[in-house]
Amino acid sequence: MNTSETQTPAIIIILGATGDLAAKKIFPSLWHLFKHDRLPPHFSVISVARRDLSVDEFRAIVKDAVLNHGGISDESSFEAFLARFEYHTALFEDADAFQSLALRITETERSWGICGNKLFYLAVPPSAYEEIFKNLAGARLNEPCGGESGWSRVLIEKPFGSDEKSAQKLQELLLAYFKEDQIYRIDHYLFKEIVQGIEHFRFSNNLFESTWDNTTIERIDIRLLEEIGIEDRGAFYDSVGTLRDVGQSHLLAMLAAITMDPQSRTVESIRESRADILGHIRPWSEEMIHANTFRAQHEGYQSIAGVTLNSKTETYFALKTELTHQRWRGVPITLEAGKSVGGARKEIVLTLKHPRVCLLCEAGAHGANTITFRLEPNDEILIHFWTKKPGFERELEERTFSFFLYEKETKMQYVEEYAKVLNAAFIGNQAQFVSNAEIDAMWRFVDPILDAWRRNSVPLASYPKGSKPEPIFLISAPDTDEKRRGSLGIIGLGKMGGSLARRLMEVGWHVVGFNAHREITDALVAEGLDGAFSIPELISKLPAPRLVWLMVPYAAVDDVLNELTPHLNPGDIIVDGGNSPYRESIRRKKELEGRGIEFLDIGVSGGPGGARTGACMMVGGQKEAYERLEDTGFFKDTCVSNGWAYLGESGSGHYAKMVHNGIEYGMMQSIAEGFDLLKHSKEFTFDLAQVADVYAHGSVIVSRLVSWLRDSYQSFGVDLTKISGRAASSGEGKWTIETGNRDGIKLPAIQAALDVRTASAENPSYQGRIISALRGAFGQHPVSRSGDEPKIL
Repeated sequence: MNTSETQTPAIIIILGATGDLAAKKIFPSLWHLFKHDRLPPHFSVISVARRDLSVDEFRAIVKDAVLNHGGISDESSFEAFLARFEYHTALFEDADAFQSLALRITETERSWGICGNKLFYLAVPPSAYEEIFKNLAGARLNEPCGGESGWSRVLIEKPFGSDEKSAQKLQELLLAYFKEDQIYRIDHYLFKEIVQGIEHFRFSNNLFESTWDNTTIERIDIRLLEEIGIEDRGAFYDSVGTLRDVGQSHLLAMLAAITMDPQSRTVESIRESRADILGHIRPWSEEMIHANTFRAQHEGYQSIAGVTLNSKTETYFALKTELTHQRWRGVPITLEAGKSVGGARKEIVLTLKHPRVCLLCEAGAHGANTITFRLEPNDEILIHFWTKKPGFERELEERTFSFFLYEKETKMQYVEEYAKVLNAAFIGNQAQFVSNAEIDAMWRFVDPILDAWRRNSVPLASYPKGSKPEPIFLISAPDTDEKRRGSLGIIGLGKMGGSLARRLMEVGWHVVGFNAHREITDALVAEGLDGAFSIPELISKLPAPRLVWLMVPYAAVDDVLNELTPHLNPGDIIVDGGNSPYRESIRRKKELEGRGIEFLDIGVSGGPGGARTGACMMVGGQKEAYERLEDTGFFKDTCVSNGWAYLGESGSGHYAKMVHNGIEYGMMQSIAEGFDLLKHSKEFTFDLAQVADVYAHGSVIVSRLVSWLRDSYQSFGVDLTKISGRAASSGEGKWTIETGNRDGIKLPAIQAALDVRTASAENPSYQGRIISALRGAFGQHPVSRSGDEPKIL
């Protein structure tokens, strides 16, 4: 707290001051702040409750609370602290009691000789809010008394509604009496040291943040498992359940902390970033809820006082989801929480992807690296990694970096985080308080689950008290190399199809392949392909529903479909992964849907190298078919990070790839012209490989194309004498021009690039050599020189 904040008089008014929340959290936390000189010299606590108590009786309650939750280390200092407490008896529906409360506040301010800021802490059930807000406003206590320099703020605890509709009503109620900057919504998990430590672990270091995304992280598991049970809260818990109690709030707050984008560290940007990432949680479908959510109730729960007979309230839940955000797409996320499940385990675990090249992995057992942010049983950050055992042998052992935030015996539950809650409210820092946008996103995620559970779409399981259920979707494979994916048939095993098959086999897919030339199929069989030597045989080896990928020249697609489709059934999916005219894809989709066969047109960029190591895919077709394919992990397994997208109805994938290739024509032509000019400069002699290398590092025109040209210069020399000056064209540039002409869009750069390629057939050139070299680099197209001589264009 800065000097002005520590000196500004403040009054905290605790409404519901005789309840458990005040005793367990608020009073001990205020004492913690007082001991650490975090309260202003002029500071008062006015405690409001229904009970008729004298101030001495109430101060005795405060003292007992502090003794039970933190202790008193300095008796004289505590007496000075206790003297700050006053007690005011009031019924929350009694408007006159709030008028008299305003008079008590005014009397306190007069004794100081200055207006005091006011913080209203509602330690009451949400059902009491409306009367309290109305009566605070009636006494004008919701207005600051110090003009622009003063403030009046309200602190409220979760739950923030019981669903999205009720949460919106609560927001309307709040805004009827307070401005948004007066409202402080508490989720105390955002104030826990470990959760706040995530922010600094990520954003204050460059150790991991540059790869804190789906390129490196395999999965995220967040769990809040408790040994304790419902205890004496049966009636409350039975009306809420575990998903509402901690799933809608704490678990999602932790998910936001671990996945939110780095932003400028303003209050607004932090809250907006949390809300944004929560808004990217994948929407539920009924099928997803059935497959990826689980709920259970521990045995004996219904005998707890306050629990209704035949209660269907869950005491444990688990679910699996993912984010649609480009940084996290494809990363499975599990959320899990429960009561009476054995030992306490509260943590976030990030499992990192297994390295593609793993030195010494063959030397013994080896698992994925993990980073764990643990709240219980200890506050610590753990990084698990592998290293060589000391000694002569080439053996691995698992080691752990561990950073403890607390010695276990020195930490008092709730006190530290609630002290930070109060401190942040006093100084006006809303960064770790939940925004209304975050609450809306949380309920949008949870409401469909609750609705499905009410309809018993996911039956309520049971588990012995003291044990933990194990939903099947929480059980991860012990080795990321385990065969874990689906089956795919590939027709066309040339450069692209063969590379795609190798990629999929490498990560655990069952790939059945057919090629018109048997020797190509035989070669891949030696690498693990399930070879087929006819289309009927390929279909017979695929489980239903079948997924068949075509990687054949566009002129052959209809012939393949005519032979293939009689062997398919409704629900099977065909993918055309070649470069077909997009209008043909629209036609094929219409023809196939009459048979109940789903069709996707996917433009694939990256060439054979991309198909082997990670491609870019543009998807068109039925969205349901795309989602089915995405659910298998296909795109995650075949594409670079964020290298795929669903673009729309049938034809859109191939349309986008056509435009991509047209742009590629123009880019390659510009590069060729620029380097032609450099090579034939009348004033300077350039090392073209050096120029290409510097362009490839941080320049505005940095690109894979420039890097490939540099590599070509290094391999063939700057004259490129072994490369043909006849730049070939494979059709997509022409289709792009035709589409532009039809739609009235002028494409002069792409047209000129196409014209140069056409002219190079009769007049090979140095520019043609550059284009041929680039085509050879990314597409493995033939580029050898055939006796042509370069001419300067």
